[in-house]
Amino acid sequence: MYHFVYQSALQATSLEDLRRKLHGAYIDEKRSDNPLLTPAAELILKGQFKQAEWLQKLGASVDSIAYAYAIIANHGKVDEYRRVYKANVNIIAQGYAHAGNTLKVGEYQARHKASVHAIAKGYAFAGKHDKVEHYRKQLNASVHAIAEGYARAQNHERVKHYRKDQKANIDAIAKSYALTGQHVKVEKYLTKHKASVHTIAQGYAIGGYHHHVEQYRKEHKASVDAIAQGYAITGNDAKVEEYRTRYKARVDAIAEGYALAGNHTKVEEYQTKYGAKPLMILKGYVLAGNDEQAEEYRTRHNISTLSIAKYYALAGNYDKVNSYQRLADTSLDQKSRNAFITAIVQGYALAENYDKVEKYRKDYNASIDVIAQSYALVGNHAKVEEYRTQHGASINAIAKGYASAGNYDKVEEYRTEFKADVNAIVESYALADHHAKVEEYRLKYGASIKAIIQGYTLAGNKEKIREYDINKLLSGYLEDREKVIDESTGKIKEYFHRFFTCFQKSLTQKRNAVKLAQRALQGEKVVFSEENIDTLRDGNLGKELRAFIKAGKADELVGKEVHTVREFVDALQNNFSSQLKN
Repeated sequence: MYHFVYQSALQATSLEDLRRKLHGAYIDEKRSDNPLLTPAAELILKGQFKQAEWLQKLGASVDSIAYAYAIIANHGKVDEYRRVYKANVNIIAQGYAHAGNTLKVGEYQARHKASVHAIAKGYAFAGKHDKVEHYRKQLNASVHAIAEGYARAQNHERVKHYRKDQKANIDAIAKSYALTGQHVKVEKYLTKHKASVHTIAQGYAIGGYHHHVEQYRKEHKASVDAIAQGYAITGNDAKVEEYRTRYKARVDAIAEGYALAGNHTKVEEYQTKYGAKPLMILKGYVLAGNDEQAEEYRTRHNISTLSIAKYYALAGNYDKVNSYQRLADTSLDQKSRNAFITAIVQGYALAENYDKVEKYRKDYNASIDVIAQSYALVGNHAKVEEYRTQHGASINAIAKGYASAGNYDKVEEYRTEFKADVNAIVESYALADHHAKVEEYRLKYGASIKAIIQGYTLAGNKEKIREYDINKLLSGYLEDREKVIDESTGKIKEYFHRFFTCFQKSLTQKRNAVKLAQRALQGEKVVFSEENIDTLRDGNLGKELRAFIKAGKADELVGKEVHTVREFVDALQNNFSSQLKN
């Protein structure tokens, strides 16, 4: 597809001719040796500016175009793409780093706040080792970003050095190998170093290696959310929609991917049309270095300053972190100060920014458990063990981190060897949407419904809360039922169906039965009539209640096994004799 788009642009006689030739094709495939080069970017490098601009008008990535203009030192066009099209300053700075234009790199770092981590990555990709070391030692550039740059450049010795001596993240390296199509290296990092299949699959998605994406999805059960997010990052909207509709990828992950790519139109679509969480969009903007959009989103959606402080720490944006740190330092509320410290150290631990983590642990007495849990989330087992054995980190905190990350083997190790609490684990599984594990822990290990509800509540997963919380099931049913409007009167339908039968229950009957059940669940002694019981067994309400009871979720509520709606009602009214017949 890359060469098809490139050749089509070369052969086109006009914008409309190119539009016809491409006929809706994906136009931002990545060049295998450099994931920042697209057909439009390569056209610029070859001096085919008109054709590149045509592709831009058809939706080609402005970041890659600006990157190419930076490489050839066309500063006017770079500035135009930054100002007019909002091209990412980090990618522009990488273009200048690739070209060895240190003056422009310095300008983008100082004036436009380009990330030192992105710049160091760009210098690593270009093989400018002295510059890499300067940014690492003097400006605390991320060793993980540097290792990514060397992996993309196929500088395996440098990658090995950063992995072994600087403890660069295994997953970041494997992802870079995947997005540049270095399959042998990917396989080595998967088998020998246990790199995440989800991260690898996302790398393949960004790089456009669809066959390998499918292989990882089918054979390794790679996360469809990670894959869809990868396709969003690279702007492959057709693949995103396939994963959203066919494989049910979460809209939050997709929206975050679009924010990472600076695709504001798609971000707004996913936020307004599909209800993507503003918090995850904010995270994407922060990690992309799009501070203006991040701050605007935080203000518009009233997002906690704690969240944005954490994400700035995760992104390694030291200036922004320091500004939030000053808020903490000047706060008279000790609880507020501690919350800021916790958020910031969590971000640094998730970024595996060891120096910053240690500074916050020593200077600010940051939570040991938060640090260990964050290291568990990113699979940094050595650091987890260090914090468990040397600093006394909580077993449950660590197990929760591994559960949230979906690291099932580590969770089982902590449950069996260290006796981690099953309720702590199941809450994290629920929070992270690991639904099969939630059920496994409920049925196999006796994890409580209350812990599951708490996890899904923290996740904001209303559908799952309704599956486990009988109160939400009942109130949710009434909310749904009261949305059914009679078109002829404009009022709520009293009867669901137009035709009348003696078996059909009215809305009034449903309300009465539900409210009676809710009172019983609150501990009030009630007596259900036969009409109440029949109503609870009727229609969609009965279907939901039977599913709840059949799954064994009602047993914990009434302290005994129940198998039918009638048995459940009997237990609720605390009469197990002969008043109600099965």
